[in-house]
Amino acid sequence: MTPRVGVSACVEAPSVGMVVYLNGAAGSGKSTLARGLQARWPEPVLHVGLDMLTGTMPRRFLGRGAEADLGARWVVGDDGRLVRIDAGPFGERLLRGIPRLAAALARAGNHVLVDDVLLYPWRLADVATALTGLDAHLVEVRCRPETATRRLREREPDRPSGHTEAYYSATYENERYDLRLDTDATSSEACADALVQHLRSGVAPTALAAIRAATARHGA
Repeated sequence: MTPRVGVSACVEAPSVGMVVYLNGAAGSGKSTLARGLQARWPEPVLHVGLDMLTGTMPRRFLGRGAEADLGARWVVGDDGRLVRIDAGPFGERLLRGIPRLAAALARAGNHVLVDDVLLYPWRLADVATALTGLDAHLVEVRCRPETATRRLREREPDRPSGHTEAYYSATYENERYDLRLDTDATSSEACADALVQHLRSGVAPTALAAIRAATARHGA
């Protein structure tokens, strides 16, 4: 097949793409940041993540669904507030697949932004392992819990109350990041500018390598 005139070399011969891995509570501003990066980056950046992929799972396996124990169950207390989210075997497979999907896309030459919530303790090491050998930047995106709660209420009024409080602290237990962004302290535009500046600076990401090293030491 004859290439079209004007097709760039990066399209004809893709190299390994970069990965930007966002961790933050629901409502922290990750999707807005993703759109900001996509608008500013000269090449396409694919936006994948937890909400997109859970949306591909049949609803009976999620939330209050009849078979949610196999996927992701919302556990609600007597007061109607969310206590925790339990991941079943289907849910865990999906979670393990997220960084591996990103790795496959990047190795095919795509730039990828992953929008995730690293709630469970095992996930951080799993993400670090899945992205070994890639130019992968781990970015924290946070805001105050009350801001996340307000944004979630506006966006998804059917979610049970207490959603943010149920897992906010666990999501932010990790201290190793290549970049940290606060969407309360800084506008969404300024956060996107800061992310682009970080990526263009040429500074090699180190957070996931440090997490892999710490996991290996702990395992030893």
